[in-house]
Amino acid sequence: MISTPRGKGWFFDVFRKGQGGDPSYASWNHPSWTNPYLDAAVIEQERGRLPDAVFWTEFGAEFLEKSDAIFRNVRDCATGAWQEPDEGQPYYAGLDLARTIDSTVLVILNSKCEVVFVDRFNRLDWSLQINRIKAGTDRFNRAQIYVDSTGVGEPIFESIRAAGCNVWQYGFTTKTKAALIDNLSLLLEQRKIVLPRPDLWPEGIDELESFEYSITDNGSVRTGAPSGTHDDCVIALSLAAWHLRPRPNLSDGIGVPIIVR
Repeated sequence: MISTPRGKGWFFDVFRKGQGGDPSYASWNHPSWTNPYLDAAVIEQERGRLPDAVFWTEFGAEFLEKSDAIFRNVRDCATGAWQEPDEGQPYYAGLDLARTIDSTVLVILNSKCEVVFVDRFNRLDWSLQINRIKAGTDRFNRAQIYVDSTGVGEPIFESIRAAGCNVWQYGFTTKTKAALIDNLSLLLEQRKIVLPRPDLWPEGIDELESFEYSITDNGSVRTGAPSGTHDDCVIALSLAAWHLRPRPNLSDGIGVPIIVR
């Protein structure tokens, strides 16, 4: 059995052929808990840790044809409003830097996992962007920032750090991006994050609802915005939410604090 996210794609087409009358193909579908060699306790532990869609594809061996959307309960979680800083409370920021026509987006959460502030801008000189990022995070008690430090992000990260921001780098790979998206998906699924109302943050709600997965020709999974749209808000939000992930482990090699000497 090959497990893959529920949706249309190469794996699903092959599986469907095995369910039909093509004598060249045969396919079976069995959830992981039917395997006597797997620890049932581990499976149940993963059920509580993973987003529902991920658990049922990885352990339940199910396909989902009805939607390619990754995030659930977006509008159920979108009941909040912008907030003023609360002196003494810690705040956590995610920063997605502009690339070509994209926007730079700064999202700030409080310790209750409520989105309290978002700043989105483009077509600004980098020095102006850095000043704006510093002003926003300083206002919220010098919020801790996670920023993608790969590619164009590396020199900008150094400039943000030099400006005195409390910034940590998060290197993007296929694995680390998947961890970000899974964490945000779980927070939304369990309704543990509060987003601004759709009338306050329409672009963010739209990006979350349209963010999707697709399956490439070689069978690998890709997540991102549909062609012609953006995911700046999604990435910034997922970076901010990474600070508040369950069972944080800063020794995992992801998001290690940068110490200025």
